[in-house]
Amino acid sequence: GVPMRVNHERRLLNKAAEARDYQISIRQKADASWPSDHSRLTALESTGHLQRIDLHDGPDGSVAVWQITAAGLSQLQALTSGAE
Repeated sequence: GVPMRVNHERRLLNKAAEARDYQISIRQKADASWPSDHSRLTALESTGHLQRIDLHDGPDGSVAVWQITAAGLSQLQALTSGAE
């Protein structure tokens, strides 16, 4: 079967690609930890598929923002076309 990692990768890239400004953001939890997607987004950043563009601290905790890159869009196309 398909490794779970690929599903997350496709889901997150797809979410960014479908956003109006090609951005995906994630909010820190109340206990100052990050949701599990944070490490997945960081991994996509390290492969060049996402670019971190912002990290702002608000009253409800930090919000990290990434933007999908051209490489990320190509990767998404590859994942999507090979998925069926």
